[in-house]
Amino acid sequence: MRSLNSRLALLTLLILLATAHRASAWNLTGHEVIAEIAWKDLKPAVREKITAILKEHPHFKTYLITEDDAESPDQAMHIFMRASIWPDLVRTPRGNKEANYHHGNWHYIDFPIIAEGTDRAALELPPTEEKLQADKPPENAVQAMQYCLQQLKNPDTSTADKAVALAWLEHLVGDLHQPLHAASRFTAAYPKGDRGGNLFMVKFHGVITNLHLFWDERLGGYMSFKLVDAVTAKVAEAHPRASFEKEISITAFGDWAAESFALARDVVYAGGKLPGVTKEASIADKGETTPELPEKYEETANQIAQTRAALAGYRLADLLNKTLE
Repeated sequence: MRSLNSRLALLTLLILLATAHRASAWNLTGHEVIAEIAWKDLKPAVREKITAILKEHPHFKTYLITEDDAESPDQAMHIFMRASIWPDLVRTPRGNKEANYHHGNWHYIDFPIIAEGTDRAALELPPTEEKLQADKPPENAVQAMQYCLQQLKNPDTSTADKAVALAWLEHLVGDLHQPLHAASRFTAAYPKGDRGGNLFMVKFHGVITNLHLFWDERLGGYMSFKLVDAVTAKVAEAHPRASFEKEISITAFGDWAAESFALARDVVYAGGKLPGVTKEASIADKGETTPELPEKYEETANQIAQTRAALAGYRLADLLNKTLE
């Protein structure tokens, strides 16, 4: 008879394999933690402008506000936090009107990590041009941030479109600070890349997962606002704004992505030494040869996730203060 862990591992594998789209950066809790850190660092006048803009969001009543917020003194902050997760909520749209707002390639920029000895000619490398091209839609997260910032600054942009751009901007700042949204590993086994770790299978406490999902969950599972508040307080206390004096001075979106890429290369994939198997290999032997993550890997990952989330929050606040003051 199989052990409970074995059955859980197989069930998890089946769920992972049934999920075809690329995973989001952080989970909903992670994005809300980043948004709450930013909100508390925004100037009062900027908060008011943001609240007014988001009330014109086309999905305001659908996704950004609930009846539970009617009497809450934190209603405006909760709206801002929900806006940060809205781009993930429309990944699986409920009708064509929502599908128009989903842009899968906006969530990441796949700088390649190419394994030593790999034939580059056999690889299909993704577009990684950082500069937004005139009259062309954004092709990656860095270009998408430039586009959304332009929309937010443009006096001719409708308030509804500014609200959409603002929600995307909130989300993308978080995305760019998750290491696996700035890198994919390319090898002979992954000629098209491992999709930011989504196809790189590992075990965590005996349960099969993919590397991207493991990193998405470092700030916790899906939580109520009360629990998100607690995580936010913990992250902000451990990583106050004053501890990022040098990092906060870096404002180029491409540089933020470069930081994440370096972490992906050196820490997430352990300089190419992290053991893992392809999705196909996990299917073939039902996870029997899928390796366990190394000892203390989780501890390191948690520390990096908290640091990147705090920095993302402070940088988001600075970006919005500068743009909307």
